[in-house]
Amino acid sequence: MLHFAIPVLAVAIIVVSAPLFLDLALALVGNLVHQPAAHAASGNRIHMAVIVPAHDEEQMIARTVASLLAADNATPVFVVAHNCSDRTAAEAARAGARVLELANASLLGKGAALRHGFQAAAAGGANAFLIVDADSVVSANLIAATRAALEQGAPATQCRYELELPSSGPVRPMARLRVLAFRGMNVLRARGRAALGFSCGLFGNGFALAAGTLDQVPFTADSIAEDLEYHTKLACLGLRVQWVEAASVYAPLSHPGKARAQQEARWSGGRFGVARLTTLRLLAAILRGRVRVAETLAEVWSIPLSMGILSLIAAAFLPVYWVREYAAICAVITLIYVFEAALIGNNPVRDLKALAVAPLYLAWKAAITPLVLIQSRRNAAWVRTRRETPEP
Repeated sequence: MLHFAIPVLAVAIIVVSAPLFLDLALALVGNLVHQPAAHAASGNRIHMAVIVPAHDEEQMIARTVASLLAADNATPVFVVAHNCSDRTAAEAARAGARVLELANASLLGKGAALRHGFQAAAAGGANAFLIVDADSVVSANLIAATRAALEQGAPATQCRYELELPSSGPVRPMARLRVLAFRGMNVLRARGRAALGFSCGLFGNGFALAAGTLDQVPFTADSIAEDLEYHTKLACLGLRVQWVEAASVYAPLSHPGKARAQQEARWSGGRFGVARLTTLRLLAAILRGRVRVAETLAEVWSIPLSMGILSLIAAAFLPVYWVREYAAICAVITLIYVFEAALIGNNPVRDLKALAVAPLYLAWKAAITPLVLIQSRRNAAWVRTRRETPEP
């Protein structure tokens, strides 16, 4: 019985982890050939609006609105105060935003807030929409860079989306490691995909959609991972999200402990939920000849890197030479990937030093796996996460 079980376990490890390591390998190849995209102007006249979906964000919303208006005070900022029980609407209005209050207990999640914002902004003359989370700050060139990409004909765009470290006090190695992992996921992989001609993906913050894209693909995504769900719909129709390398959006770290565990579980669980919902649709698109959708399918089924590393450790202990060779190749890919993610950050030396606590991080990620499985079946109701950044 054991003689039969070991090869089956080896095959299972490869099946589960292969989409992740394929995605990492493509990212590394893409970053080797990466160069800024050059597009001819299409003649599109873009009248953009910023949509900020918000739920109980009275402490952070003014900072976000101020950041957006500093980037371009001529571009309207619509804050959708969705089922708020605090002063989010008042604080957003005081900061200079146009406030849309949406109070409906039957409308849950970010998707409902976005649809409300799209409708109001379009009625005001906007033909493109930039989505920024209510706890974020943006680079000064975000609006201009996004508008330029849309005017060049991009149906959708995504800028660099990173976590910001606490503005004061010592930075915990675990926090720095979390920032490094996030950068790999939302910058290194996205940039690599774009360089190889794939859609770079959507990450829920700092992305933009042209009105024509929304007409073609209505935003009906209502899962926890609404950004990933919507991206699969774009990919199935051959619409590629363009990477905006020069601009960034930054969100604060969640508070360590229970808040961070719940946030991680929602993100990972939401991805698994989307994988179940969209796999057949993605496979059908591939069979229809959209071969690039295979990369999106790999993205959807990519397990967290921490789980991938744990699977390689398990493979290394199996007495099966071919799965050990697979583990060795994937380990090399992982090391290069982590090193490159550190190099594209502001402080690569400190980021690499933070790897000393990687075993603790892996143990923590393994411990929250039950939460991940629970969240994969949850609805998309808003959950506000405590932030580590001091809130003004």
